[in-house]
Amino acid sequence: MELITDIESKRNLRRCPLRWSRVVESTPRKWKVVCKQNSSSDIDHCPTSQNCQWWLRAKLGAKTGCWEISKLGPPHSCFVPTDSRSHQNLCKNLLACDMEGFIRVNPAYDVKYVIEHADSKYNYAISYQKAWQALKRARENVYGTWESSCQLLPKYMLALQTYNDGTIVEWLHKDRQVDGVFTLGYVFWAYKPCIEAFKHCRKILAVDGTHLYTKYRHKLLIANTLDANQKIISVAYAIVDEESYESWKWFLDALARHFVGDIVGVCLISDRHAGLLKAVGEVPAFCEPIGVHRYCLRHVASNFNSQFKNVQLKDLCYRAGQALTVRSFETVMRQIDGLCRGAHEYLRRIDVTKWTFSHDGGHRYGVMTTNISEAINGVLKGTRRLPITAIVSATFTRSKNAFREREVVAMNLQQRNQAWPDDVFKKIASNNALGTRHSVDLYNHSRQTASVTVHVPGTSSRTFRVSLLERACDCGQWRLSGIPCSHALAVIRQYVLDITLYVPECYSTIEYALTYTSGFFAPLADVEYWDEPNFQLRHNPGRRIRRRGRDVTTRIHNEMDWPQTRARQQYQAQDGAGTSGQGSRRRR
Repeated sequence: MELITDIESKRNLRRCPLRWSRVVESTPRKWKVVCKQNSSSDIDHCPTSQNCQWWLRAKLGAKTGCWEISKLGPPHSCFVPTDSRSHQNLCKNLLACDMEGFIRVNPAYDVKYVIEHADSKYNYAISYQKAWQALKRARENVYGTWESSCQLLPKYMLALQTYNDGTIVEWLHKDRQVDGVFTLGYVFWAYKPCIEAFKHCRKILAVDGTHLYTKYRHKLLIANTLDANQKIISVAYAIVDEESYESWKWFLDALARHFVGDIVGVCLISDRHAGLLKAVGEVPAFCEPIGVHRYCLRHVASNFNSQFKNVQLKDLCYRAGQALTVRSFETVMRQIDGLCRGAHEYLRRIDVTKWTFSHDGGHRYGVMTTNISEAINGVLKGTRRLPITAIVSATFTRSKNAFREREVVAMNLQQRNQAWPDDVFKKIASNNALGTRHSVDLYNHSRQTASVTVHVPGTSSRTFRVSLLERACDCGQWRLSGIPCSHALAVIRQYVLDITLYVPECYSTIEYALTYTSGFFAPLADVEYWDEPNFQLRHNPGRRIRRRGRDVTTRIHNEMDWPQTRARQQYQAQDGAGTSGQGSRRRR
């Protein structure tokens, strides 16, 4: 018989016959198992004919240091009816061993896939409870338990700072026990490449919080920005016990110290959480005149709809916030006033500079919502089920991969001598092609002013004033994002000027390349080389989640997630009928 060798550990050895066997001898150098259908413990003697005769021996090799299977008994003679719902040997440990590879690739691996795997590989239908327990065991085998992960967190954070110079980690412990172990409160971290990258991106920070689906109640706070190619960069993270004034104030103070610094005009975009609004007012970096704070239009419309519960009013609220000019904004507001005076007064009480494009002044760079943070929350959904150190490790891996891939893109752009990344380049090319059909009337070369007439077949023409010195056009689009509109590009072409002079520097290929080359990520050494931290950490027992039933891994949807298509079609049909009726009366 050919021996099976090079089995590194007894744990790996146990996986081989696990689904059939029970252990009858286990020493540091020997291991013996028999079939679970064998009631005899002496494998050297033939068992009764009613018992399965299968058995196996293994030993630890003296020279190799690995386990090898040395002897194997007769084949299995046991039989289990195939109509059984689940084989007794198809336990959670066996399934967990199968799932470990999938869990490493996809932490969001779902219970239903475990059930499908058991059915396809073993031809048995297992219960949801067994599948869930197997998945839980697999995650613990790969990432550790919540308690052990919390104990490892200080050591892992110290390793990040040791091998990736410039990594910022800040702690705020709740209390210290008699044994010298701190209770986890808040932890903030940001990687040096992300800190350097923010200096070359648009001056916006979108912040949001999300639930962690863990054994303990925690929230993950994230700050994101956008690069020149409209790609999201998560620049800072924090794990806190809950979203409150204290946690948001602590997080925003850290952002101001490590990211804003002396930079003037940083725009913070957030929802209208009461604790967050209070915290922002106490952080000068995000208050005028140093910085600005803007609201997410999606959350403003959601709060508005919660008050008035009318889809038509909600859509008009969106239109008012997205209006490019003050005139368009006032037109929509008059429509809202005509439908509901209370709704009009509600929106008037909100500072228009914080939720509208028309009064923003260009601080948003075209970003009206915190959707960039919501997108990251979706990407991290599977990761949010993992223990706390695995979550931090996932943010490191994700950031490292993003920087590596986008650095290659930036190098290719530089080799092609392309002035802007693809996203900006396509917008400018589209606007430039549209501008060739405009009529331009130049006024003053020194002041670079002109009027642009747009001819639309079948309708009357429209005229827009353009001032290149002020970077302004009556359409409002230039001020919205900083990228010249078709009217401005038509004037630039008539004055024979360089387009690159009128596109913000943060959109250039040079800045895009600096975003991903100003810092770099370095690999961590093996865990045995990590330094020991000067404190120990544990979870707060008061944050332990004790609930019956399945874990909730998806937030409860609200009206922001509902398409409300039927209600929207109804009011649009009514408006159409009203308009056609007025036209008929006018014709009569």
